[in-house]
Amino acid sequence: MPFLSSLFDAPSRWTKLDPLASRAGATADRLLPGGRVRGLLHGRPAGHPLHPAMAMLPVGTSVSALLLDVAAVLVPGGAALGAPARGLAAASVATVAPTALAGWADYVDLHRDQQRTAIVHAAGNAVAATLWTASLFAGRRARLLRTAGTLVAGGAGALGGHLAYRWAAGPNHAEHLFHLAGGGEEFSDVGPLDDLPEGRPAQRRIGDAPLCVLRRGGSVMAITDTCTHLGGPLHEGEVKGTGEGTTITCPWHGSEFRFSDGEVLDGPASTPQPTVETRVADGRVLARVVGPPR
Repeated sequence: MPFLSSLFDAPSRWTKLDPLASRAGATADRLLPGGRVRGLLHGRPAGHPLHPAMAMLPVGTSVSALLLDVAAVLVPGGAALGAPARGLAAASVATVAPTALAGWADYVDLHRDQQRTAIVHAAGNAVAATLWTASLFAGRRARLLRTAGTLVAGGAGALGGHLAYRWAAGPNHAEHLFHLAGGGEEFSDVGPLDDLPEGRPAQRRIGDAPLCVLRRGGSVMAITDTCTHLGGPLHEGEVKGTGEGTTITCPWHGSEFRFSDGEVLDGPASTPQPTVETRVADGRVLARVVGPPR
């Protein structure tokens, strides 16, 4: 395994972090607001996690400060760049808190191995923020502290990127289902209507794409079965509502989706479910995945 990949993977195996990870998750869940505010922190209005986008603010301002500090050393008369560099460091400090809030909102519902990595990521960011804050009051040592903070933030950010893409903490876990189901070009037979339990969700498949199918009388509604949040099996979840308002709640972390359009109504998911069109013909259930909501 490549050295950097092995290095970034290491925290996921540090089981001694589990007590801290558990307490941190419980504390964040208790202190962070719920409802629409929690949904905003998850990034639901944008359809993707908010934290990575927010992270561009402290990282971008700190890197800009670093460039000014380098220029201050290399360019004649560069001492005048100290004031704007200090202002950028202050901006970095000011944007840490909202960025961290979005990160902790996501942290609450991660798997334990992901939480271990996230704890190390958060610790690195805390050290960076401390160094940036100290630089505002450090006089001649300000440049050194700003630089150290930015380097630490760079390492923490790299670990955060590894967590997001290597360990899939944040990406849509259901985007591929539309393609596995044939791109929605035609309806597929998913079985007899009579084989479906009345009023209880069941799993059926179009090729390799799992569906969560719900029968009510002679009608059937369906949604893709793999939760967009972290891949939970929706057909094992709780059904609520009637008609166009019927929803399914993921049994893993409580994300609630509407069958009719895949919209996220509650929980940590930020991305809607790919939707499914159904019809019943000659006692058979036909379905097609019509793609991500548009």
